[in-house]
Amino acid sequence: MKSTFYAACIFSALLTACGGANTGEEQTTEDASSQTMEESDATSVSFEQAWATDTVMQTPESVIYDEARNAVYVANIGSVNAGGSDGDGFISKMTTSGEITDLQWVTGLNDPKGMGIFDNMLYVTDIREVAVIDIESGEVTQTYPVEGAGFLNDITIDANGTVYFTDSDTDKIHMLANGEVSTFMSDSSLQRPNGLFAEDGQLLLASANGGYFAPIEMSTKEVQAPWMTDIPSADGIVKTTDGDYVVSTWQGEVHYVNASDQASQKLLDTKAQEINSADIGYVPGENLVLVPTFYDNRVVAYRLGQTNM
Repeated sequence: MKSTFYAACIFSALLTACGGANTGEEQTTEDASSQTMEESDATSVSFEQAWATDTVMQTPESVIYDEARNAVYVANIGSVNAGGSDGDGFISKMTTSGEITDLQWVTGLNDPKGMGIFDNMLYVTDIREVAVIDIESGEVTQTYPVEGAGFLNDITIDANGTVYFTDSDTDKIHMLANGEVSTFMSDSSLQRPNGLFAEDGQLLLASANGGYFAPIEMSTKEVQAPWMTDIPSADGIVKTTDGDYVVSTWQGEVHYVNASDQASQKLLDTKAQEINSADIGYVPGENLVLVPTFYDNRVVAYRLGQTNM
C-alpha cells in the first residue's frame, strides 16, 4: 500500500524515526536524546503529580476512565507471557482519587493490554483475542479470536461502536464490527503499531518502532505526515478537554502535542529511574493523566495545568 508517510520520510529524514529493532516486551527503538520536532517556546503546560497507588498492581499496561460510572479500570498483565496463555491477567477497578476499590475485579485473562468502552461493555485486547466484559456484572461475556494475530495491543472505538485494535507484531490494524473481526489495514509503514485514537475521519497512531505520532486517513488508509517524531516506543494517546493530545512512550516519557500546530512539550521523563509510562488514561473533569508504570507496578496520576499557546 502506498503511504504518504514514506514521502515524509524522504522529504524530512532528519525529522522521522523510520524503523528500529524490537529488543523487549515493549521497548523497541533506541532512545532518542532530543526532540527533533520543534518544541515551541509558546507551549507551556504544567504536569504535577496528584496521587500514586501503592505497588500492588501486577505489570499495569493500560488505564481507561469510565465516565458513566466515574470509575477507572487498569489492565494488569501479571507475568509477561506474550507467547502463551497463563490466566494470571486481571482488571482492577479504582476511583479517580486513586483508591483501589477492587484489585482483581475481572480475572482469568492472560496478558490484557488496550481497553475501550462502548454501550456498557469493556473491550480488552488479550494476546491474540479481544475479550468483551459486561461492566455491570464484571463478567467476560464473549471473546473474539483474531486469526494470525501476534501481539494485540491498543484499542480505540469510534462513535458508531466499531472497535479498532493494533497488532504490533504483524503491522496490522484490525477492526471488530457487527460481531465480525476483519483487517482494517496492513502496511509496513505502521512500524509496530501501538497506540490508537479514533476521531472524525481519522485514526491517530503511536508507532513503537517508527517512533512517531501520526494521523491515518480513514478513507484512504494511508499514514499521513507525522505530527511528532523521535519518540521511541510510542505507546498511549489521549485527547484533552482543550482538544490537544498527550502521548506516552513505554520507555518513560509523556509529551503534550498541540492540535493546531503540533508543537510539543515533554511533560515527564522517568527513564533514568527505569519507570515506564505505558498506555495512559485521562479523566477530563479533573484534567488528570493516568500513567500505568508497568514493571514499577503503580498507577500515577498527574494534573495538567493551564496552557499558553
